[in-house]
Amino acid sequence: MAERGAARSRRTTIRDVAEHLGLSVSTVSSSLNGGGTLKESTRERVRQAAAELGYRPSRTALAFRLGRTGTIAYSLPTADDGSVPMLDVEAYMIGARAAANAAFEAGYALTLTPPTIRGEEGWNLIGADGVVLCDPVQGDERLASLERLGVPVVTIERDSSRPDWPYVVTGDYERNTRTLLDHLHERGARRIALLAPDASWSSAEDTIRAYREWATEHGAEEIVRLIPPARINHDAYVDALELLGSDPRPDALVASAEQYRPGVLRACRDLGIGIPDQLLIAIGGDSQAAEHGDPPITAIDFQPALQSELAVQMLLRRIEGDAVEGPIVSESMLRVRASSGRGQTPGA
Repeated sequence: MAERGAARSRRTTIRDVAEHLGLSVSTVSSSLNGGGTLKESTRERVRQAAAELGYRPSRTALAFRLGRTGTIAYSLPTADDGSVPMLDVEAYMIGARAAANAAFEAGYALTLTPPTIRGEEGWNLIGADGVVLCDPVQGDERLASLERLGVPVVTIERDSSRPDWPYVVTGDYERNTRTLLDHLHERGARRIALLAPDASWSSAEDTIRAYREWATEHGAEEIVRLIPPARINHDAYVDALELLGSDPRPDALVASAEQYRPGVLRACRDLGIGIPDQLLIAIGGDSQAAEHGDPPITAIDFQPALQSELAVQMLLRRIEGDAVEGPIVSESMLRVRASSGRGQTPGA
């Protein structure tokens, strides 16, 4: 019984189909793969027998024949030293889920890769047909390795050492930062501080540059606190406490990373600072906690699901060898909430 059960569970091979029909393996293979000059009646006979016997081509065989694995990799970012994964950041998980859905619709699997993959050997082990690379750092070694391997890549945000890189979907952090600053200024803020990562992600560089240019244009004091990337996944409590405990104190704060939100709110509570009566707050990335917290926090929604869908669609065109026009600037939206509610509502 055990032997018969094992026999039934054995995978049906192309040789089994050939023996069943009394044909050669090459004939069966050509029939199933569309090759050769066989009669259509022979192809149909082979297809029916394969279906009856439960034959399914292996992924390895398909990959060898087509030069593809049917897999797309989705690579999360790291800090400059490669040691800080972003697995607990809501936006990346939303993006990964959207990328998986877009890949599945196109008949591809999606692999979420370890953020510490390095060199051609590591990427060869992954064996993806293409890679969506999130938030590359300046001179990102992963991007360089994939290019050397000839693997198509699309980045979400750019490697700042490649200003002309066309295969990118960006949320335009310079514009988003100006949108937040203009909003806070319209609400009466004149001493706006910025918390931002001290990292070479283009999103961080664009945010800081836009803030400084905006401050110069408005004759405003630059109040910037850069947080080391090794602490990017931790709250910004100490930094916010020192910043908001200064004299004179900022009357508004832009926290460019959503991860900074809990530390900023805790610092405000400990210092007895009321939001929004004494301090306006906005963050550079939206989240469920920002929307439903107490108070709800004004934020830029850069729509990570849309970004990932656009990136996968661009990547699939690259894999197929189709022409690709880029970069793509995805739409972001300002979500105004109670944390910046002081003063006259713009347009009211």
